[in-house]
Amino acid sequence: MIQAVIFDYGSVLTRTLDPQPRTAWEDQLGLEPGGLQQTVHNNTSWIEAQCGRLSVETYWMDVGRQLGLTSQETARVRADFYRSDHRNDELVDYIDQVRTAGLQTAVLSNFSTELRMFLKHYALLDHFDRIAISAEIGVMKPSTKAYQAVLAMLDLPAAACVFVDDQPVNIDAAQALGMHGIVFHDNLSCIAKLTRLLAAP
Repeated sequence: MIQAVIFDYGSVLTRTLDPQPRTAWEDQLGLEPGGLQQTVHNNTSWIEAQCGRLSVETYWMDVGRQLGLTSQETARVRADFYRSDHRNDELVDYIDQVRTAGLQTAVLSNFSTELRMFLKHYALLDHFDRIAISAEIGVMKPSTKAYQAVLAMLDLPAAACVFVDDQPVNIDAAQALGMHGIVFHDNLSCIAKLTRLLAAP
């Protein structure tokens, strides 16, 4: 029987609806489309920050250095990069229904310690029983240890949990451990799949 549902954060609980703040910086800095994303979220310092081995401030200083920005410009990029992120209210409403039905809910996300601030900003903290952030647990998905950490927080076996993530590789790792897995594409399909799983004997 399913006793808990675990959700990824980025592109699941929140989504970037308008790329304009990012594309404006790409135009200003002469970057190719997607270049800002590659610099901010696809570099060595980002991995170090997600593993908790680099502070958020040091990480953003490195981003600014790579982009050739002043500290003031770096602060503006930092604010603008997430400016168009919005909470996925439809999914959050469903999560509340899951909790009302007596199941636990949790977050398992690869992110820096900055995620706590975002969860508070989007009023998400109160919708989850447990929060597992890679920077706090010291390991990233798809490592088995990341899933084991959140299972320990929930005090549940893998087979009693469903994991929802937008990255297939993370779902594959969860399923290899014995968890149920759903690759998130959109709210409609995700909620339908979850509803069927939770209704199964």
